[in-house]
Amino acid sequence: MKNTLFTIITILSLLSCKAQAPIVPLYFGGGYATTENAYYKDTNNDFDKFIGTWKHTNGNEELTLSLKKKTLVSRTHNNVTYYTDYIYGEYKYIDASGNILVNTLPNVDGDFTNLSDYKIFGNTILNKYYYPPCDDCDGSERRVKLVIIDPLRDYINLRIVLRTVPNVANSDINDITLKLISEGWATVPEGQPSEGRIPANDFRLIKQ
Repeated sequence: MKNTLFTIITILSLLSCKAQAPIVPLYFGGGYATTENAYYKDTNNDFDKFIGTWKHTNGNEELTLSLKKKTLVSRTHNNVTYYTDYIYGEYKYIDASGNILVNTLPNVDGDFTNLSDYKIFGNTILNKYYYPPCDDCDGSERRVKLVIIDPLRDYINLRIVLRTVPNVANSDINDITLKLISEGWATVPEGQPSEGRIPANDFRLIKQ
């Protein structure tokens, strides 16, 4: 029985290693999604500083993000199966008049099979030169770019770029800034709005 158990554990360990090899840094690791069974890993833990619940408040206007990290997500692209890390989450936006325009926060703990079913997801790591460029970032600073979906206007290609900045009152902790951008072409249905419901402003969010 002990020999059988040892054999099973050994086989599972070998399969696990095979499924995660080689390990390639997600940031500047090269050849993304081109190597079978590779693990494109957030080796520098760039995602970790963005995880949590964050809130921007300006009068009645509020923007709340709830972000999580998932590791070893299995993906297949061009017949290549690989693994990678992702940030995913949901959000709530209340406009300056106090109207709740978007609220997907209750879905953040949803058991979605595909991470793209969340309204925020992605794993792009940006240096200071990547679009949109960050003139006041230092050379080693890294931001993240994520897809954000407006549930009623999912035909608009929106992205958010997140950056950590020191908290105004306590420099030992960080806030995040959020820049909303459009990326790529969008086919707007006839008679429908061509802009998302969150204004294309720069937001500063505090960790809750």
